[in-house]
Amino acid sequence: MNDNCNGTLQNHVSVQPRYGIDAPGFIQGFFLVGISAFLAGLFIPSFNLFGIRVAFLGPLLCFIALIPLALGTSMVIYGLRGKFNIRDLMLNMIAWRGNEQVLDIGTGRGLLAIGAAKCLSTGKAIGIDIWRAQDLSGNTMENTLRNIALEGVEGKVELKKEDIRSTSFADKSFDVILSLLCLHNIEDEKERDVACHEIARILKPGGTVLIADYIPTGGYAKAFAAAGLAVKSSKSHVRAAYALMWIVTATKEGNL
Repeated sequence: MNDNCNGTLQNHVSVQPRYGIDAPGFIQGFFLVGISAFLAGLFIPSFNLFGIRVAFLGPLLCFIALIPLALGTSMVIYGLRGKFNIRDLMLNMIAWRGNEQVLDIGTGRGLLAIGAAKCLSTGKAIGIDIWRAQDLSGNTMENTLRNIALEGVEGKVELKKEDIRSTSFADKSFDVILSLLCLHNIEDEKERDVACHEIARILKPGGTVLIADYIPTGGYAKAFAAAGLAVKSSKSHVRAAYALMWIVTATKEGNL
């Protein structure tokens, strides 16, 4: 990894960019369910059932309430800290030259695209998304452009509204393709396979793809292999994310 990438991932401007909280609706739902269940458990009285004293339902409900509360807390910690760890981890997996063409799938507010741009000298990062509000708080192209300006990488990042299942990019367009918590939003497994084949199509020979998601990435690995890519690894990175996280790495063999 070049020194420029190592030295500039931290932002030092007076007005800090904001990268949002992922899946805010789910987080609110987890906390609502958890708090409601816990309060219900506190107030459920013991009662007699067929002459038997039943007193365990309240404590049991309080215990069960810890599950959604833990999931919601984990997602908040991921949004505040974990995703920055995963960004750095992913960028450190690339042996940057500085002239790469980079694609960030589901760029959101630009976390990976901006991070990659700081690793580039003559290269360029393109972030694609459809910017759905439910995927990320403040998830708009305007907020992404604001972050790009605050991070000082305007000339190195371009945004496009594209669906990864069918992009406008030519074959063999990108040296590096990245994605963080995006592909799981394609609910149909066959459609996710279509996305993986599209990724393989637009990846250059010798290029690398890194897909991070909160679901196990074995399915992505299988689709990449079927599309002709060489899968290097597919493993969990829960400790870095403070949440459920797997990363699959694959390359396209050959030279341009």
